[in-house]
Amino acid sequence: MTDKGELDIVFGASSAIAGALIQRWQREGLRPILAVTRSAEALNDALDPSRVQVETSDYSEAALSALAARLVSAQTNVARLVVCNGVLQGADYRPERALAQIDSTAMHTVFEVNTFLPMRVLSAMAPLLKTSVAPIVAALSARVGSLGDNHRGGWYSYRASKAALNMMLQCLAHELVRVNPSAKVVAYHPGTVDTPLSKPFQAGVRPETLLQPDQAAEALDAVLTQVVADGTLSYVDWRGKPIPW
Repeated sequence: MTDKGELDIVFGASSAIAGALIQRWQREGLRPILAVTRSAEALNDALDPSRVQVETSDYSEAALSALAARLVSAQTNVARLVVCNGVLQGADYRPERALAQIDSTAMHTVFEVNTFLPMRVLSAMAPLLKTSVAPIVAALSARVGSLGDNHRGGWYSYRASKAALNMMLQCLAHELVRVNPSAKVVAYHPGTVDTPLSKPFQAGVRPETLLQPDQAAEALDAVLTQVVADGTLSYVDWRGKPIPW
């Protein structure tokens, strides 16, 4: 852990996008990285322990609060914090194509990972976000969470969980600007990335628009570099283009 220094933090570090982002930041060598994951064994073996510290977490309130307390005690200055946790489907559930397919257990799981977990993370990290010099906070949202861009319907739980995440991030942006005007919050759509999450749905994706994880990491890094602390939430895609609410 850094002592009174800057730190980049990635939650959901074992996902494909997060792993590529961590490796990219590791190569840049701008500052130490904290990679938070449920299982350290799922992380890429190429990570340099002198640059990347791995923290295993079950993402419970207790675990996240303990992590935040250690970071606060070390007077950590968060430069970039990215939450990459997300889920689209599981072993026994799929995105709903019709209202009759809604299952309360599956819906709860999707909201837990896509909405509640990221907000638990950000709630625990709030003391750091309020005191860091110019923190950039990003959570992986999705274009399908946009009401204005919803022209086909379906995917009830996934769409709604991302829309709910966007609303909570908007609340966070309003709160942070009052205590730390230099902070910036981003709801980020990474595009369609060649990952296990999107694999079952890639048939209708044009090859030139399917991003590899390293391309997705490059795009995310570029967006985070370009955003400006303006007191608002930016809801943007991987090209930096705004998405309608």
